[in-house]
Amino acid sequence: MPDDGPITSEFADDPDMAILLDEFVASLPMQASTILERIDGGLIDQARALAHQLKGAGGGYGFPQVTAAARAVELAIREKRLDDAHTAAQALVALCTRVAS
Repeated sequence: MPDDGPITSEFADDPDMAILLDEFVASLPMQASTILERIDGGLIDQARALAHQLKGAGGGYGFPQVTAAARAVELAIREKRLDDAHTAAQALVALCTRVAS
């Protein structure tokens, strides 16, 4: 059974990261939704670039789950599996709603 609880950063206890984490977490739902919208709109190169950026940022902010989900989107796009990319992007959107600072 998949876990559906909140996801917190590996850096949640670092007071120096608090403001940065808050800003990143606040931006996540929009970033993930934009990736899905780009896929649905046929703007595949933009979706791939955004997924790539989010893949790196997720790890940088201590969210390996976000990195893994964004990687799945990026890989599906690179392999031209657009149905899988759409499904992976939907999963990324759902995951990002669980991220908390």
